[in-house]
Amino acid sequence: MEGAALYAVKWYKDGNEFYRFTPANRPQTQSFLLPGVSVNVSNCCYSLGVECNVPPCLQLQMSGRNVLLLSNVSLDSSGLYCCEVSAEAPTFLTVSATEDMHVIAPPKTEPTITGARPWYQIGDKVSINCSSGLSKPATTLAWFLNGQLVDRVMLQRYEPVTVGRHRMERSVLGLGFTVQPGHFRGGSMKLKCLATLP
Repeated sequence: MEGAALYAVKWYKDGNEFYRFTPANRPQTQSFLLPGVSVNVSNCCYSLGVECNVPPCLQLQMSGRNVLLLSNVSLDSSGLYCCEVSAEAPTFLTVSATEDMHVIAPPKTEPTITGARPWYQIGDKVSINCSSGLSKPATTLAWFLNGQLVDRVMLQRYEPVTVGRHRMERSVLGLGFTVQPGHFRGGSMKLKCLATLP
């Protein structure tokens, strides 16, 4: 659309228009209430990263491309975003770009270990679980024995538990084995559970 006069820039989320810039109108901008969408025209809080011809007076320019900035993003902000740019007469040419955005919610708590005893002897059976805090998407859990990632045959995998309207997920990973002399380092056996987001 280079060289064509701009008629309008419109932004949509999941097919619903939430922002419009029309240079010929007064006021030039219009926004429409939509859950999870808060247009930020002064501070860079989140870059959607979809290239779009938005006027620089709105302070939406970043990294040499014009992008829409959203503030206060939440899980409700996830969705399919579309930027539509229309030219003035005589061409009325319209182009658009679409991008799917996923907002992640990291767990607010450390993973918890259940079923562990304070001490074990050779021949004892270890049967414990590690549970993550709620997150979106589900966290990936891993067990370590004395700083080394445990063998997969020692793991008991469970499907993540889904909770609430945002379908937040809690991961659970079990660990089971019979204690052997080689499991001790300096008389102690250290077990650790690590949670990471994919």
